[in-house]
Amino acid sequence: MKLLLIPDKFDGSLTSESFTNAFVDGMKKAGVPFSSRFIKATDGGEGFLKVISNYKPCISVEVISENPLREPIRSYYLYNKEDNSAYIELANASGVDLLPFDERNPMLTTTYGTGIEIKDAVEKGVKHIYIGLGASATNDGGIGIAHALGFDFLNENGVLLPPIGSSLQLIRSIDDSRVSDKLKQVKFYTVHDVINPLFGENGAAYVYAKYKGATDEVIAELNKGLIRLNRVVSDKYNVFLNNVPGAGAAGGAAFGLKTFLNAEFLSAMDFILGLSGLREILDKENFDYIITGEGKIDAQNLNSKLLQGVIGLGKEYNIPVIAICGMLEISKDQLKEIGVFDVFDIQDEYKDLEYNMKHAALLLTAKTAEYFSKK
Repeated sequence: MKLLLIPDKFDGSLTSESFTNAFVDGMKKAGVPFSSRFIKATDGGEGFLKVISNYKPCISVEVISENPLREPIRSYYLYNKEDNSAYIELANASGVDLLPFDERNPMLTTTYGTGIEIKDAVEKGVKHIYIGLGASATNDGGIGIAHALGFDFLNENGVLLPPIGSSLQLIRSIDDSRVSDKLKQVKFYTVHDVINPLFGENGAAYVYAKYKGATDEVIAELNKGLIRLNRVVSDKYNVFLNNVPGAGAAGGAAFGLKTFLNAEFLSAMDFILGLSGLREILDKENFDYIITGEGKIDAQNLNSKLLQGVIGLGKEYNIPVIAICGMLEISKDQLKEIGVFDVFDIQDEYKDLEYNMKHAALLLTAKTAEYFSKK
């Protein structure tokens, strides 16, 4: 049996490497002859830079930045000298995991810290900047990034607004007189697999803000704010980008990057295919199954993330996809309808979440052995 492993991390529990190690241990216990190839992948979120460093020779550039609440932090991005490119992970400075649960509030958070990193790369003369989007603590429509780069957002009295979620509804004009001409010399790219629009029932606020600490009331206010931002942007720049698939990524940061920096959206899966040479591998080798993994598989995965990319790859090369997850919160039939051959979760239903996360590797090994011993 020949297996292609393209797992995502299990947040707070397993890295893609530890997933692979535990899975391989399970296959050995199953007693089934097998070989495997591991592809380190990303959906653009947390771990983006680790994936980049796996495939490209880069140096780490340290930056004194700010977290989502504008508190000083040490962050970094990667620089590749060969093609004068920088790789920035939004979650490094603007990620939800940087804040304890009781401090998560997308009305108060900002992507400003990510903007500091982008500015540093621009000032160093980098010509290509790739920004991995995902796992953000923010819903600011990208105004934090934009403000760090010279865009000022003003209220009806011309007063400068802080670049946070609660300011969105108050924006009446944009002053871009501080913006450096250096930005025009740089090509920007976002890397993500989210397809949500900026606002609406499938937009950034209604789909993702709950996971960033927003109540139902706050979600409605944030959505109104994104509508306001889009209106002001459309009036000033005569662009209409709110319904571009993926504009809602990272709390609308993708919208801001496309609006203010003319960023090109790249599919995370296609991006990784190019970096890893996976298509060349698939053209030369045959695999019996593609194995992928997610910490939780639910309705949200149907709109985004690595899972969709892996399913598409399986369809393209006619390879059955088996998904393994910590928790399964969608029916197997629904997954089979979109192209998943089979799925199983590894949780011990008699134990609590803390136990399952702490013992995820052992559970994965045991469940893999059980599943494949029957193949």
